[in-house]
Amino acid sequence: MDTLGVVEVLALAAGFALVLVAASDAVSTLVTTRRRRGRRWPTPVFYRWTWRGWRAIARRASPDQREAFLGLYGPLSLLGLLVFWVVLLVAGWGAVWWGLRPAVSGVGGYLDAVYFAGVGFFTVGFGDLLPTGGLARLLVLVEAFMGLVTMALVIGYLPTLYGAYSRRELQLLSLDDLSDEPTTPVTFIEATYANGGAQGVAAAFADWERWCDEVFDTHTAYPMLAMFRSRQPGQHWLTGLAVVMDAAALALAMFDTNPAGPAARLWRRSTRLVQNFRRLPAVGLGAVGAVPGADEARFRAVYERLGRLGYPTRPYEQAWDSYRRLREAFYPELAAATSLLLVPMEFRHQTSRLDLSGPPGR
Repeated sequence: MDTLGVVEVLALAAGFALVLVAASDAVSTLVTTRRRRGRRWPTPVFYRWTWRGWRAIARRASPDQREAFLGLYGPLSLLGLLVFWVVLLVAGWGAVWWGLRPAVSGVGGYLDAVYFAGVGFFTVGFGDLLPTGGLARLLVLVEAFMGLVTMALVIGYLPTLYGAYSRRELQLLSLDDLSDEPTTPVTFIEATYANGGAQGVAAAFADWERWCDEVFDTHTAYPMLAMFRSRQPGQHWLTGLAVVMDAAALALAMFDTNPAGPAARLWRRSTRLVQNFRRLPAVGLGAVGAVPGADEARFRAVYERLGRLGYPTRPYEQAWDSYRRLREAFYPELAAATSLLLVPMEFRHQTSRLDLSGPPGR
């Protein structure tokens, strides 16, 4: 092989650097599932820029078309991310082969080098371009192995990702207050109280606490899950989270409950989940702006309504002060996330109306 010039050496260095960055990002996303702190790695860059464009188009659509359009982003973004990795890897290997073009018969320009890199990466093996020399042949094997491993990792990754998505959505189906109206924190507490009193409410809080733990773990390991919308219209996971978070805050503020009980644990777990949004590459929340505080008139109506359940309540002023402090811990990040993801601010359960007042057959 002829002696390489300065330009060829620079091409080799740039090519290997691009290959290492893309491969490291893929392994970090698919294998180690650890968040990288930088925002300039390929995965966060891909999601940040593609979501901006997708969101801008969705904002111009009607509400019904918007939800259908936004629902396509999650699955398509996975395919797009795979294509993005492959493009980076092939482009990086193309720069390597252009720098080593004396060792590959038939490679003249960069497009020839990219073609040869694609043939090696996808293990096509047409045989029209051939490496000559031990180093070039070894690098071809390394590139082919990298291509096979990348495809295998993506194929093995999909069942895990969709399993986590299905478990998240399954829990949302149980958020039903048996009414035809949107489920709210108040109706959630009333429905669970009617199904077992204080113990029923505690059991529901414990169930949603486990859900928050699993969502925190899976959405930290697989941050693109945050972009997957629910299969059921009107049941976005962020809206469901807002319902149970606010219900836990109301219970802690109003009721004389155990400060280390299910409501406190749910509020703690859900608040940790919400505060983690700004560190997820798939969401990438920036600075959280000012948001309106809690509405005291609304809280007074809720206080009087829940007081009729018969559960011991704290004095109004104490409850109002506690609720404001509890809400301030999670609401700014939650409001920013729902705005960024264009999430409708109500949770609807699509079920048949339960009406036992009329005679059978009507």
